[in-house]
Amino acid sequence: MSNLSESVLALQEVQSLLLTLEGSIINFSDDIESADTTDLLQFASDLHSVKSFVSQLFNEVQANVTEHVGNLVIPVDVDGATVEIKSGAPRKTWDHKSLINDISKRLVDSSVDLNTGEVLKTPTAMIREALEFAGISYWKVTKLKELHLDADDYCEVGEAKKSLVIRRNK
Repeated sequence: MSNLSESVLALQEVQSLLLTLEGSIINFSDDIESADTTDLLQFASDLHSVKSFVSQLFNEVQANVTEHVGNLVIPVDVDGATVEIKSGAPRKTWDHKSLINDISKRLVDSSVDLNTGEVLKTPTAMIREALEFAGISYWKVTKLKELHLDADDYCEVGEAKKSLVIRRNK
């Protein structure tokens, strides 16, 4: 039996065990009132450890698969999913000030009629256009408050939730 076949069988066993675990977690709330707090937190910590380990395994498999397969022109359908390989390089430590200065200059320059010197776009239109170049995924709620703007007026507010923060000892 090949290593891949053994890995597939092991993964199927893990999936089966996870389904069993899911069933017991669904009924978990029945026991939660009488459970010891330390036991509950230990369970959460252990589950988090499993999640981290699975993430590490996935990253290793992902590296091996993408190296072996290379690029895929189109997504490939597999049982229950579509798989594609995309490539991209991480970009960090952006020089935000220089970039916004250059974007602003180009947008202002492109909004001026070269024959008359007249500015054809309003400052608001130029700001709106500049924001099209940014991938804003959130707004800074505290900064909005400085302008007396309530973030909740501009978004759909979900139900508040609490999260466990688990940091593994190295």
